[in-house]
Amino acid sequence: GTLDRSFAGVGVEFEITDQGAKVTKVLAGYGAEKAGLKQGDIIIEADGYSLVGKSSEYVVSKLRGAAGSSVQVEVLRGTASFSFKIERMTIELPLVEGTVLDDHIGYVAIYSFGEDTAAQFDREVRALKSQQVDSWIIDLRDNGGGYTQAAFDLLGYLIGEKTAVILKDRSPETIAYRATKQAYLLEGPIIVLTNNYTASSSEITTAAIKDHNKATIIGENTYGSGRVKALLPLSNGDYLKLPINKFFSPYNQPIDKVGVAPHLDLSGLNELQAALLLLNNSGSKVDQLADKTGYIQLTAGPNSFILAGKDLRNPQNWALGQKIMAAAANNSVSLKMGGQSGWEALPEDFLTEGYRLYYPEYFLAGDLKAIPLDKKFTVTFRESIDWSSVTPDSVELIEAASGQRLKCRLAFVSDKLMTVQAESELQKATTYWLVIHPGLKDKNGGTIRGGVALAQTLK
Repeated sequence: GTLDRSFAGVGVEFEITDQGAKVTKVLAGYGAEKAGLKQGDIIIEADGYSLVGKSSEYVVSKLRGAAGSSVQVEVLRGTASFSFKIERMTIELPLVEGTVLDDHIGYVAIYSFGEDTAAQFDREVRALKSQQVDSWIIDLRDNGGGYTQAAFDLLGYLIGEKTAVILKDRSPETIAYRATKQAYLLEGPIIVLTNNYTASSSEITTAAIKDHNKATIIGENTYGSGRVKALLPLSNGDYLKLPINKFFSPYNQPIDKVGVAPHLDLSGLNELQAALLLLNNSGSKVDQLADKTGYIQLTAGPNSFILAGKDLRNPQNWALGQKIMAAAANNSVSLKMGGQSGWEALPEDFLTEGYRLYYPEYFLAGDLKAIPLDKKFTVTFRESIDWSSVTPDSVELIEAASGQRLKCRLAFVSDKLMTVQAESELQKATTYWLVIHPGLKDKNGGTIRGGVALAQTLK
């Protein structure tokens, strides 16, 4: 069945376009490949039924069928059209897949909770352990669930024999189910990825991991499908799914209609990219250094992660920094700032000023209010500057919320004075950061410390 990712079909993955079902992947060894379909082909018709303007569910209903049967499809390939007769074959996709990312992170994607999910998880984890990974990402995004027993079996590798879920019906009695005892517990920093399509047994798994403080959950709030369903046979051979129980987390938190909230909400971002950045310094020597200047410690759930300011100010990670600041303001995560003597409590103005997350080692050079949209910034240095040390990357004017860098004109007015002006007009009621990066030299060869000036435009 589909919970075990076994079905009869033609062997393609597709996306819906205005023209029809565009083939994004042809699975090796199945009917579509044997017939000659190629990635990029657009299927416009199946057995005489038009697929133009149809939903993905409709397309699937026409391409799938009994193993051994065939379907006649019409395909667009560029400006040419072709007709193929494709045999449907039984396709068995993996329930779990694993790989090593960034040379040290074990990534395990769980697609469905079928009968063999726990066994496949065990196999993938053992293979990754043999490659000396030191941290883990478990991906439950787009996992719509499956068998509750499969969730209990999988949880045994993560929480041991602790309570996995609590079931309640209309009576005052509740039933607690424990995870299945397994041969080992997965150790090391673990991040679980979720999104709005993480549902049912995936939510049982996420909630139990969160309640038992086993992993950091990042991504989106889960779907909120917190009901156990009974299958009632109908006279026509179909089954009716009838909800009979609601399930709650081990600490009695509701799941139905509310879902499971992540420790770090990354709605709209690439959760996997963020997880890799969080684990980038896992097992590194940073935490052993006495001087941690330039680093931030983020604690979310059971794990503390070390983030470098230089990584967060990379434009592709800027939005993650904004999410971290929002989570810290809501107290769903906590932050510490690296200093010369180690990890230090945040300054009172850390969350309001914002720039310290991205530029923790820089000093505050100014705080300008109600500046005009054609503002020409004047930068005065204490020492005479060797202007030949200034490069195009030495000075940046950044829109604080998005991280967008603005093109600027620099002018050296005197030995100690420089002006900076954006080539385009600034936006109203917007915060900008004028950043002077370390590396500038004074005329005696000394290096100038990095600084940030905050600037708020007129409303």
